[in-house]
Amino acid sequence: MKKLRFRLAISRAQLLQYYQGRTGLLSVTTEQGLRLQVALHHFRSFVSHNGLHGRYEIELSSDNKLQRITRLS
Repeated sequence: MKKLRFRLAISRAQLLQYYQGRTGLLSVTTEQGLRLQVALHHFRSFVSHNGLHGRYEIELSSDNKLQRITRLS
């Protein structure tokens, strides 16, 4: 299993665009230098009134399927 870490800073206004159907994927660059695209609905439980902020860890299976996302800070 691969574990990759990244930071997010997405404002409330930017998230509203997603909920209005304008954006479906979040593109992040991990601390390891890899670029990932993850569906924003996977982050729903981490959204606050101010948007989506923090440092996260994503776990991928050996065939690069998302297993879990954890908020680290």
